[in-house]
Amino acid sequence: MKHGESGVAIAMKNNEVVQLMHEKVQKHSKKTKNDVFVSVVEELVGEDAVNVAMALSKRKEATDEEISQETGIRLNDVRKILYKLHNFNLATYRRIRDDSTGWFTYFWQINKERVYDLIKSRKKLVLEKLKERLEYEKSKMFFYCPNDGDTRLTFEEAMESSFKCPKCGNVLQHFDNSEIIKILEEKIRELEDEIDSTSK
Repeated sequence: MKHGESGVAIAMKNNEVVQLMHEKVQKHSKKTKNDVFVSVVEELVGEDAVNVAMALSKRKEATDEEISQETGIRLNDVRKILYKLHNFNLATYRRIRDDSTGWFTYFWQINKERVYDLIKSRKKLVLEKLKERLEYEKSKMFFYCPNDGDTRLTFEEAMESSFKCPKCGNVLQHFDNSEIIKILEEKIRELEDEIDSTSK
């Protein structure tokens, strides 16, 4: 933790950080299946990718040229988008070789079900980060400066500065991080329940 966090303000800041982390993966839960798909594609690949993905979802499969013609997006850009979607397993393809020319034609398909695997993976990643933060908060004793409202130090850091604020020289006070710990534990339980429910 850097020098530069503090007091009641630090508790509010941590609450906001935790809330944002949780909302980042929770925001899709109230949307329809198609809305979720569009949101994830846009977030991962970009706005043009949504047009490509939606054009592709209207068909059982399509070539990059067909998608380019339908969307008006340049062929090279369509190909780049398709490969990005493929990297996230949001699109798959089969290819057929033209014996006369030796060229391959790629027929692309969209994979909407993969979206929920991606969301679940993100939830697990956020859960891991929240647990790391919880462990950090539980394992440390903190001190803060009531004057500047910007400085929170660990016990070791406070000891190095003789328990005086490195900014203003004021005597540091013990910082109660029990509210931060409570918030983290609540968010962890909520996220674990969400992950468990999608695994059944």
